[in-house]
Amino acid sequence: MRHRRAACALPAAAAALASALVTGCSTAPAPSAPAGGTAAAAPALQPPSPEVRQAYDTYWATWLAANRTPDPQDPAIERVAAGSQLQELRDNLAHSRSAGQVLLGEVGHRVDGVESPGPRSLILHDCVDLDRWLIHDARTGAPIDQLKDKPSQMGAFTLTRENEGAPWRVSSLQVIGENC
Repeated sequence: MRHRRAACALPAAAAALASALVTGCSTAPAPSAPAGGTAAAAPALQPPSPEVRQAYDTYWATWLAANRTPDPQDPAIERVAAGSQLQELRDNLAHSRSAGQVLLGEVGHRVDGVESPGPRSLILHDCVDLDRWLIHDARTGAPIDQLKDKPSQMGAFTLTRENEGAPWRVSSLQVIGENC
């Protein structure tokens, strides 16, 4: 889930989702059919509860704010992310800081719904548009040369909570398609 500078010329800091989501680099989406060639059944998606939607929106608001002044020890991100996703966010903030870069702007969302594999986890499907979230030089504020017309990406964001009353936090994500 880390960024690659390669052909996309974007720093690792933008890997809020996955390298493909943020950079717009071409990566293969998750396969939609098993090896035998039979199409996999699409999961039955339900609208997210207000509590889940608020947790997801807070995750994004926190992540965008953290990128304005990248600090890998920002305590706010621990309130909205857990597990491998928390580590990815910290790693990307550390990279942004060391590269002297910040990300500014906004991210577009089209939440298609959630699937619930268990009582303390769910998977939220969101078509994410990163065209207006851009990398800038932290010192001068000048935009960095980068891919500006990125394909929208469908992400499957796993949200988990420790127990029934605990808050939902994003714990991982997977890119499952492009141009959604």
